Amino acid sequence: MPINGSSSSHSKAAARKYLDTFRGETAAHIIYSKLLEHNVQVVNGYSGGAILPLLDQFHKKHPRHGSASRIRWITNSNESSAGHVAEGIAKSSTESDGKLAAGIVVATSGPGATNLVTPVTDALCDGVPLVVLCGQAATTAPKDAFQSCPAVDIMKPITKWSYQIKNAAEVPFAMDYAFYIARHGRPGPVFIDLPKDLQIQQLNDEVIGNFLDGLKSYSEDDVGSASDKDFVRLIPDTTAIHLGRVSQGLSFQVDDEGNLIHVESGHDAYHLDHHNTDTIYSGVDYADIYDETKERRTGKLGAPDGLMLEMVELIKNAKRPFIIAGQGANDASEELLELAESLQIPVATTLHALGTFDERHALATNMLRMHAQATPNYLIQDCDLLLCIGSRFDDRITGRPSDFIPAARQAAKEGRGGVIHVDVRFSENAKQVKPTYFVHSTGKKFLQAVNSAIRANPPKDRNRTKPWIKKKMSLEKEYPIKITKYNPEKFTITDDDGNTREVTRTRMCCQSVIAEMNRQLLETGKIDEAIFSTGVGIHQMAAAQLITWTKPRQMLSSGSLGTMGVSLGYCMGAKLANPTKMCISVDGDGSFNMTFTELKTIGEEKIPVKLLILDNESQMMVEYWQRLFHDQRYIAVRNKSPKYTTLASAFGIKSIYCESEEELEEKMRSFLFDYDDEPVLFHVRIERTPCLPMVAPGQPLDNMILVDEDFEVDKSAAPS
Repeated sequence: MPINGSSSSHSKAAARKYLDTFRGETAAHIIYSKLLEHNVQVVNGYSGGAILPLLDQFHKKHPRHGSASRIRWITNSNESSAGHVAEGIAKSSTESDGKLAAGIVVATSGPGATNLVTPVTDALCDGVPLVVLCGQAATTAPKDAFQSCPAVDIMKPITKWSYQIKNAAEVPFAMDYAFYIARHGRPGPVFIDLPKDLQIQQLNDEVIGNFLDGLKSYSEDDVGSASDKDFVRLIPDTTAIHLGRVSQGLSFQVDDEGNLIHVESGHDAYHLDHHNTDTIYSGVDYADIYDETKERRTGKLGAPDGLMLEMVELIKNAKRPFIIAGQGANDASEELLELAESLQIPVATTLHALGTFDERHALATNMLRMHAQATPNYLIQDCDLLLCIGSRFDDRITGRPSDFIPAARQAAKEGRGGVIHVDVRFSENAKQVKPTYFVHSTGKKFLQAVNSAIRANPPKDRNRTKPWIKKKMSLEKEYPIKITKYNPEKFTITDDDGNTREVTRTRMCCQSVIAEMNRQLLETGKIDEAIFSTGVGIHQMAAAQLITWTKPRQMLSSGSLGTMGVSLGYCMGAKLANPTKMCISVDGDGSFNMTFTELKTIGEEKIPVKLLILDNESQMMVEYWQRLFHDQRYIAVRNKSPKYTTLASAFGIKSIYCESEEELEEKMRSFLFDYDDEPVLFHVRIERTPCLPMVAPGQPLDNMILVDEDFEVDKSAAPS
């Protein structure tokens, strides 16, 4: 939507019209109203003096509510856990516009804000929309007042936008802008700092008048020179308002109902990361992607000719095509299936896209990654055309960059293949891998356009990928995931009455437990109804490898930051957002030990999650690296686990314990199907085994460790 012009500057009048709808409300009242307006159902957080005015808005007896429905407030055990629960809500739920819903966190000043640094960073790294609202010492407080800290400056590098409110009149603008920025472009967290005295400031005629009189004008000439302190600026000769930083902001107009509506207003780097231009770019040998050069050609996605026609012909004629479906394809599973089936293209998914392509399908190759099944890693290195849809080519996908996709690079030189990269952020163009075509659009729009073109003009040779599919099947047969098996052992045990008897017990590994869970969910037809979360470690990668992923956003995990301890919070958030789903946390003892205080919240709120604790008393992924790279000098990797069943009981949560394969089937069945309406914890004792296959650090993607044996490694390339 372009900016509407005006013969004179009417943007101040538009701003007044917008603010008039909130006249008489306090800033805290406005914030709660905006949460309702943006369809927020649940807010997580923790109390504190500096956030009390806002916190009061959530009380069931607050006079604002009457008989109206309220936002559910949940008090977590700490602010960090509140952040992870909010991430779980955001990761697993979408709004009517198809975009992820924003998770909301409310906390106090000082340590309340600093405790949120990890979940906020995690959200930025993995593209998770959060709106974080924290109290702050009053504007009248002396310097270094109790629980004050430079929260905005701390949060600025780890958010899409970080701002301290200067006036109650800014609050409506700030809330709408926060939700827009959090949910558009690549999603991410925003942070709003709320001085306590401004939370109770009332929006009256004087406050509105003084605010409007103090507004400055926005000009593109100000970029790089003007102060970022002024959040709201008027755009001269229009009815539009500029919100955000001068150099990184967007334009909005007020509609007839008094709502802020985003309008297109620029083609700089920031705008191009928040506007899909649906443009195809060709020509990769330029240093500055924003610099127009003769070598670069452009075309419109969906056009009947030009670059669109060239790109579609390249896809149709490729003999060894391969698709990476990333998080940007999560809303396009049907379109992805159509393209894969119509051209017979194998599909791999990233960690955050597991389930976007149903792994029960014959064209599924499962996850591509450092800890992946071998088949996709081998196939991608031999493909002649790579379609990367909604993924940013992170290092866990590429392996050693110089050795990534050698066959596709050669095919690009010969004009018969290459790389097609689709991303909503223009800044991802040639950032890691130089593409043959870069498509600045959503994965869904790209797939719809390509499918439409192929339906109109199908490929003449429908058998060209048959040898390629046969190779896929051969690799899958040759390199299955291997699960360690143990021999049965006999033990003599004494029961509580002093009687002795001989029993047979077989030890288990992480992979065997996850495989049994997956088998039961598949055989009962419940797999489609499940959402899984994980911590970080061996259990995370084993779950990615061995669970049959069938639906988008079914796997909630920390990818880029690799944050241990998130599984419990993610699972709680998923259940709060998806009450009819079976939400299962697959966690390791190392990760679970970091955040098990949230058992308190689960017990209090009676959140019916299923918690699987795979306990080998070790941080096994790091232990394996110490074995390979540090001559088995193990340090800081062994845990002394508590009795998790006793811990669960302390918080009123049911629990099950299993230590042998003979018990596993029945106890897993009970864990999965006997506790629909209440939380349950399943503590499973397992052996220490690595997660293989694994790409050797610093090596090409197809140089994989396939079996658990000692061998020489490049110790200068120790993994991170």
